Amino acid sequence: MDHFRWQARIAVLGLVVFLHACGSSERPIGTTAGGSGGGSSGGESIFLNAIPPGSNGNSAGGVGAPQQEPTVPPPNFNDQLELYGNLAYARSPLKAAPCTPPNNLDEHIEQSDLVCNYYKHEGLEPDVVVSTLELTTPEGKRVTIRRDGWGVPFVEGEDRDAAQFGLGYASAQDRLWLHDLLRHIGRGRFSEYLGGFADTYAFDADLAVVAGYSEEELTAMVESARAKFGPLGERILRDLDMMVAGINAYIEDVANTSAVPPEYSSLALQVPPVDGPRFPPAPWTRNDIVASAILIQSIFAVGGGGEHENLRLLQHLDPSIGPGTTSLPEAACRLWRDLRHADDPDTPRTIEQSFATQSPARVSEDCPQALPPGTAIWDAGSLQTRVVFRVNGSGLPGAGNPGGLPQGLPGLPALARTGLPQIVGWGLAPRRGLAAPTAGSRVALRAAAPRVLRASLDPFEGARLALARAGLPLPRRMSNFIAVTAEHTQDGHPIAVMGPQAAYFLPQLLWEVAVKSNGGTDLDFAGRGVVFGDLPYINIGRGIDYAFSATSGGSDLIDIRVSRMCNLDGSPASREDGDGDGFPDADGYLFDAGDGNGPQCRRFYRRTDTWTAYPTVASGASGGSPLPEQVERFILRTHYGPVFATATVAGAPVALSIQRSTFFGELETAPPFALATTPTVKDARSFQQLFNSVTGTFNWLYVDKRDVGYIHSGLYPIRHPQAHPELPVWGDGRFEWRSMQNLPPGFFASFGGNMPYPNLATPIAQGDPMKGYFEWRDYLPLSAHPQVINPPSGMIQSWNNSPARDWWAADSNGSFGPIHRADLLVKRLQAFAATGRKHDIATMTEIAADAAFADLRAQEVVPELLAIMRFGELNADQQAVADLLEAWLADGSHGWIGAEGPGGVRLGGYRRDRDHDGVYDHRAAVVLMDAWYPELHRTILPQVRQLADAGIPVLQGEYDAPRQQGSAFQFGWFQMHKRVLQMALGRPGHTPYRALKCAGSDDPQACRAAVLAALDAALQKLGGLSNQANWDGSQLPNQAGKDGAVVEDYDAVEHTAISFYKVAPIHWTNRPTFQQVVQVKQSRNE
Repeated sequence: MDHFRWQARIAVLGLVVFLHACGSSERPIGTTAGGSGGGSSGGESIFLNAIPPGSNGNSAGGVGAPQQEPTVPPPNFNDQLELYGNLAYARSPLKAAPCTPPNNLDEHIEQSDLVCNYYKHEGLEPDVVVSTLELTTPEGKRVTIRRDGWGVPFVEGEDRDAAQFGLGYASAQDRLWLHDLLRHIGRGRFSEYLGGFADTYAFDADLAVVAGYSEEELTAMVESARAKFGPLGERILRDLDMMVAGINAYIEDVANTSAVPPEYSSLALQVPPVDGPRFPPAPWTRNDIVASAILIQSIFAVGGGGEHENLRLLQHLDPSIGPGTTSLPEAACRLWRDLRHADDPDTPRTIEQSFATQSPARVSEDCPQALPPGTAIWDAGSLQTRVVFRVNGSGLPGAGNPGGLPQGLPGLPALARTGLPQIVGWGLAPRRGLAAPTAGSRVALRAAAPRVLRASLDPFEGARLALARAGLPLPRRMSNFIAVTAEHTQDGHPIAVMGPQAAYFLPQLLWEVAVKSNGGTDLDFAGRGVVFGDLPYINIGRGIDYAFSATSGGSDLIDIRVSRMCNLDGSPASREDGDGDGFPDADGYLFDAGDGNGPQCRRFYRRTDTWTAYPTVASGASGGSPLPEQVERFILRTHYGPVFATATVAGAPVALSIQRSTFFGELETAPPFALATTPTVKDARSFQQLFNSVTGTFNWLYVDKRDVGYIHSGLYPIRHPQAHPELPVWGDGRFEWRSMQNLPPGFFASFGGNMPYPNLATPIAQGDPMKGYFEWRDYLPLSAHPQVINPPSGMIQSWNNSPARDWWAADSNGSFGPIHRADLLVKRLQAFAATGRKHDIATMTEIAADAAFADLRAQEVVPELLAIMRFGELNADQQAVADLLEAWLADGSHGWIGAEGPGGVRLGGYRRDRDHDGVYDHRAAVVLMDAWYPELHRTILPQVRQLADAGIPVLQGEYDAPRQQGSAFQFGWFQMHKRVLQMALGRPGHTPYRALKCAGSDDPQACRAAVLAALDAALQKLGGLSNQANWDGSQLPNQAGKDGAVVEDYDAVEHTAISFYKVAPIHWTNRPTFQQVVQVKQSRNE
C-alpha cells in the first residue's frame, strides 16, 4: 500500500475492539482515598496504570474546529504516549521504591529504573484537581466531574442514577465522535455513515451474517434482558436510560455553540454537502448502547464456528470424503490432527488443573476416526457462501464533469489551512481521474451495474479483516496478565500486572474513568477502569479493594448447522436466486420439533434492509464512488442463527447456519458489569460467581489483599452425544444442544417468515438476583468452567492460550500448539521462581516488559535451528550466523533474573532499542530472523506451504508479526517449526506429529539441508554476510506494507487516527494497551 493510500485509510474509522482489561490504581485502600500510593514497598496499596495516547479524545478540545493549522493538540490528548512508550528504554533491573507516580507528563523521566515512573497512579479520587464541572440531572440530583493532571474524569453522583448520568456526560465530552461512529458500525451500517467503499461494504456484508440486527431487534434485546434478569434487569435498563440522558445533555449543551467537533465537518462530511456537517448528532437511545455491545459480543467474545473449515481441509486432503463417509481416512485424519493441536500436551496453560468438562469432555485423536451420526458432510466442492449484500450505483460521472472538493465548508472555518486535505487524502480526485461534484453542479450520469458481495467463509474474521483494510488493524486475540500469590511476594500480598491488548487508536477505543455514587446502598459504585465505546459500565479495572482484568478466551460457543432446504408446497427447493430477490429459491428448511409430526418445512426468517451510502470525504479518500449508492442487505436465518453459506448433499441443497449461543442476546452479558464495582464483589469466590454470567468467552483475573482468582467465562453449550464437536452437524432436530431440545409449543408458528427467532438461553438466579450469580439452564454450569483460587504453583498467566489441561481448543483454532506466546511469560516466571527470590512490583513489571519486547521465534525456535545446523560441520558463514544468533539469545532476561528458563532456555531475543539510539540493540539478528522465517516455511514445512498456497485452511496463519497494532506472535507456523525440528533432533519429552515431518522426511540430514537452504535464501535477500552492516530490514517485505522501511519503523506502534490529529509512532511493544500494576495491601474493613 503506498504512503498516500495508507494515510487516507487511517483517517477512516472502523471497528473496534475491546476487550480486556483495564486497571486500577489507588493509594491506600484502607486510608484516605487521596493518600499516597505509588511504588512504595510499605503498607500502602499500589494501583498504577497507563493508557496511550491520552484521556482527552476530543481533538477540538471542546471548542470546535481550529481556525488555523492544528499543530498543537489540546491538553491530555497525547500526554500518556511517552509515559507508556518510554518503558522500552527503562534501565534494568527495575526498582519498586522509593517512587511516586508522576501527576503529569512534566514529572515523567524518559529513562529511569523506577517502575512507577512509567505509570500514573490510579486512585478512586484525583491526586490533583485541574478542573471541576457541576451538573444537575433531570431529576435534580447533583453530579460532579473532576479531572486530574492526566485529564482522567472522576465522576461522583448523589446516587447511582446521578453517577450514570455523569458517566454519560463525561464519555460524550471525551469520545462523542467515536461513539457516533461505533453506533453505526455496530448496526452493520458503516457505509451509511462514512460512505461506501470496498472495506465499509465488506464489513457491513460480514456483519450481516454475524449479527445484522434490525432496529426492532435491538429494542427486543433490551426488553429481553429486562425480562430475563428480573429486578437486576430493571436496574440495568435504568442505568442505560441515565447514561443516555447524560450523553444527550452534553449534545444539547454544545449543539448551539461553535463547538462542532472537526471530524463532523471533515471525515463524515457528505460530498457534495447535503445538509452541512452532521452536527449535532441524533439523540442517543438505548439501542445505541446495544450497538456497541454487539461489536464485543459478536466479534471479539466468540470462539468456534470453523467446523466447515475443517471439512474443507479434509476434503482437499482426500476428495473421497463425502455424504456417505462414516470414517475419516487415516492419512487425511493424521495431518488434520497434527494441524489441529486440539489438546496438545506441550502447550502452555493458564492453570494446570484438569477441566475435561466441555461438551464433549474430550475430542477424538483416533485415526482413522469413526464419525458419529450427527456429522453432516456435503458434496466435495459444493460449499458456497451466500450473497448477502447488493450495491446499486446511482451512476458514474460522465466525462468532463467540472468541479472539485470544496475548500471552505459550513462549520469548518479555513479548512484549507488546517492540513486536513493532507490528513484525509484530499487531492484524491485528480489521482483517480475523477473530480468530486460541488454543491449545485450538474453531473452527467450513466447506469452502473449492481455489485454483489458474498459473506466470507469466516464471517467473524472477515469483518475484522475488512476493518484492518480500512485502516483499523485489530488483533485476533488480545490481552495478557500475570499474577503471583501472596506467599511468592516480599510483602505477603498478591501482585498482578495485567491489561487488554486493544491495538492503538486515536482517540483510544478504551476510555478511562473513575465512578463513585453516594446513595448509601449495596448498588453504589466505587471503581475505576476502562469502558469500551459507550457501554454503561467499567468493563475492566478496580473496585474499592480489588482489581480485575481479562483476556480473550476463544473457546467454542459456536457450531455450524446443516439443514436441508425445502418449499412449503413440497416443490423442489433451490439454493440459487432465480428471481433476484437476494434469497435462495426456498421457503425454509426441514426440522423435526419432536411434536410427533416428524420433519416439517420451517420458514426461514427473511428481511431486506436498505439504505443510501452517501459519499463522504473519508469514503472518497478510500476510493469510494463520488455519487450516492443504494444498498440492500439480505438477512436470512434459521432458528439456529444466520445462514452464511449453502452446499449440496447428494445434489440436494442445504443451508449452513451459524449457531452462536449469544446470538440475539448481546445485552445479556451486562449483569456482571452492572455490579463489578459495587460492594457485591467481596472476595475471589463472589467474583467468580458474578462473572459466571459473562456470556462471552474470556479469561478473568481477580486480585485482592489475600487471593488471586481466575475464571474462564462463556455460554458454552451441552452438545448432543452423537454430534462431532469439530465438524458440521445436522440441523434437523435429531442432534440438538440440550438447551434447544424442548422448544416451546407453537414455536415455529410464532417465529420465522418476518418474525425473528428469539434467543432461548435462560439465566436462573442462584439466590438473590441482585447479587448477580446466575447459572444458565442447560449450558455448562460454573463448576465446569476452568477456575482456580490461589493456584498451587503460586503463579498464573494468560496470553490467549489454553485455559486448562484437558480443555480442548475451539474447533478450527490450531494455535494452541507446542509453543505459544504465553511461553514468553511462563518461562520468565519459572526462571524467577527457581532462584528462590520473592517478587515485588518491579520484578513482576520487568517480566511483563521483557516478554513485551521479545521475539518468540528467537526464544523457542532459534536454539533448535542452531542445534540442527550443528549436526554437521559449519562453514565460515554459517558459523558467523550461529555466533550472531547466540549473542542475541544470550542478552536476555536471565541477566537480571539470575537463572535461565526451564531446560536452560536463554531468555533473550529482544526486538528492543534499550539505549534509545534509534536502532535495535541486536538489529542484524532481528533482520536475519525476519528474512529466514518465511524461507523455512518452504523448506521444512512443504506440506503446510502447499496447502496454504492452494487456499486451503491450515487452522492458523503463518505469522502474527510485530507491526502497528503491537500485539504479535499469537499464532504462527513457528509452532510447527519447533516440533518438526525436535523430531529431527530426537529430543526427548515432546509429543511427535504423525504426518508432519521436517522437510517431509525422517532423515535429520534432510532436515539440516532444508534449514541451511532456507538460510542461504535469507542471506541472499540481505546481500550476504559481507553486507551485514547494512542489514536494516529495508531489503525485506513487511506486514506493515511499508516498502523500504527499516525494521524499527515497520515494527513501530502507530496509533490509527480517528481524529483531526496524528501522534508520533512509538517503539514496538507486545503489551496491553491499558496496563495496570496492582498490589492490594488493605481491605475495605481495615
